[in-house]
This record gives sequence, structure tokens and C-alpha cells, in this order.
Amino acid sequence: MATVSITSNEGKLSSASAVLEVSATNREYNQPALRIKQAGEHGGAASIRIDDPNPDIEFVETDQVAPAGKYEVAVQSDKLQINGRNATNDDFDTIVVFQRLAAGGNIGFGTTSQFGGGHGVIAIVNATVAPSVNPAGGGILYVEDGALKYRGSKGTVTTIAPA
Repeated sequence: MATVSITSNEGKLSSASAVLEVSATNREYNQPALRIKQAGEHGGAASIRIDDPNPDIEFVETDQVAPAGKYEVAVQSDKLQINGRNATNDDFDTIVVFQRLAAGGNIGFGTTSQFGGGHGVIAIVNATVAPSVNPAGGGILYVEDGALKYRGSKGTVTTIAPA
């Protein structure tokens, strides 16, 4: 089996560093810098695997002013999280979290732990600003002061469940 292995043991570094960097430097062409192809017929093999105590993948949209355009997909405390950079650009805020079934099977929007001891539940944090504009052709589901609410396309706000 042909395997290429890159090992780094540089010790403590003064800043974040990469063991392997792939750069596409021709600005005239919008092509992938890295492409992974597998020829397997049965699936089940990981195309990318990260073994790390706190694995994450960070996405940085380079045409945005930081902290805008900075997101990560991370695994932390047995939860898969999608995070966005906070306003002070010194940490990430959790947007949505998924727990595997054996750990609770919960989904959280804006929260990582407020599941009330439940298993298989959906938790939604209070909206920091309630919607004030009518959505075109749909509706908005949100929580305000612990009450589950829905705002329809004609502006009607219905409290589905009081706090």
C-alpha cells in the first residue's frame, strides 16, 4: 500500500503553524487547492479523518473584515458544533450543536447545554432581538422570554407555547 506520511515534532512554537500547507496562488483561476478522490465501491471509509482531543476545521472567508466570515466546525465534549467568531474576534460562539444519540441525541440552537435533562430534544436560546420584519413566503420560529413564538409572512405573531 502506498502511504505518504508527514511527521512534525517542532516542539512549542510562538504562533500557530501548519505541518502541511497547500496553496493555490493563481488568482485568475477558481479551482480547488486540495481535492480528495476515493475509488472505493462500498463507502464507510473516511475521506478526511482528524484525531485530536478537540478536533476542528476553521473556515475563513478572506474577503470579509474580521470577525465576519470566520466559522468553525468543531467537536467538543462529545458534541458536534457549528460556531461563528464572536464580535471581539477572540473566541467562537456556538450557532448550533448536535449530540450523538448515546450522549443525549439533542440539538441546540445558540446553546450547548440547556436541554433540561432531556434526551432527543431541541433547545432554542432566547432571541436577542425579536424579528420585526415580515418574512416573504415563510415564517420565523423563535423564543422570546422562554415562550415559543412564530411570526408569519403577514406579520401575525403567534405564541405557540407560553414560558
